[in-house]
Amino acid sequence: MTPINIRVTAYPTVEWLRQCAADRQPLSRPADRLVDVRPSRVQLLAGILRPMLGTETRIEEDKWVATPDGELPVDLVMYSSDRRIAVCCSPRWYEECRGQDALSLVYGGFDMLVRIQLNSDPVDAVDAAWAIMNQVPSAFSNFGRLSLGRRASEEIRKAGANSCAYGSESVGVRVMRLHVATDWVRAFENALRGGESLPLSA
Repeated sequence: MTPINIRVTAYPTVEWLRQCAADRQPLSRPADRLVDVRPSRVQLLAGILRPMLGTETRIEEDKWVATPDGELPVDLVMYSSDRRIAVCCSPRWYEECRGQDALSLVYGGFDMLVRIQLNSDPVDAVDAAWAIMNQVPSAFSNFGRLSLGRRASEEIRKAGANSCAYGSESVGVRVMRLHVATDWVRAFENALRGGESLPLSA
């Protein structure tokens, strides 16, 4: 009688692993167990802006500007008539870098750059949209101007009267206008020097 050799191993064979993989099908998670994906600040703001814009105004997301400091992100670009307005969103706690914003303004060829600091809250996004409308009202429809004026908080409306740097407890706004040298020249020259605090050139 021929003896039977039985070998026991803790390591599965490749064939066994393939068979187990073939036997298993992915399970779909029930809808009530799915985690809601919250829109980003940019998506939230863009979603509020689009229905408020005039028919001649268009908006694009996620652009980049090539500068001597590398490629810098611009979250939204609004095209209204022959004007180009850059909108950059950042968290409320973000420490703004005016030098990089000045580089984006100049090298991107924008007429204006609006830096919005806000939280991911629809109420804050409405205030941010009002702040943009306050800077370029011609880019918005009559309905958009009236709607944002009614929905914006009283705090942001009071703070934004004829100012290029203002905000509320939850929304901060800083505007750089290319035609106003005091908005950007000092920050631009400092950025080109690597951020050194040197006197402006003549």
